[in-house]
Amino acid sequence: MSRKLIAHLFVGGGSKSMSCFPLRLVFMVLDREDEALENKGSNEEIADAQMLISVPKRCFKHAVDRNRVKRQVREAYRHHRDLFELPEGKYLAMAFIWLDHQHHDSAEVEAKVTNLLRRMGEKLAR
Repeated sequence: MSRKLIAHLFVGGGSKSMSCFPLRLVFMVLDREDEALENKGSNEEIADAQMLISVPKRCFKHAVDRNRVKRQVREAYRHHRDLFELPEGKYLAMAFIWLDHQHHDSAEVEAKVTNLLRRMGEKLAR
């Protein structure tokens, strides 16, 4: 995910957010044409969904712990990414942000990610 896209996701007014402790999801649906104009001269294809996982250092001081949480969220997303559908000509930028100072087992993290993706899918369907 590019720095421009991250800035647009968190600073721009078009993003939506929802929480399911210990995770928060921030997402934004964007037009492919707008991104193509910004990336003139670049031959890179834009994926349907771009994801960012943030685990703050204030939650876990050791990189090993932060990486474990990122791996859990990434794996849960990989298993359940079919829970939402995008409109034609659009793509999705999303960020998962970890909020807790403790580890959770993978089944619980997967349930929370599933909950967030299902709720996001309902908002996208509107």
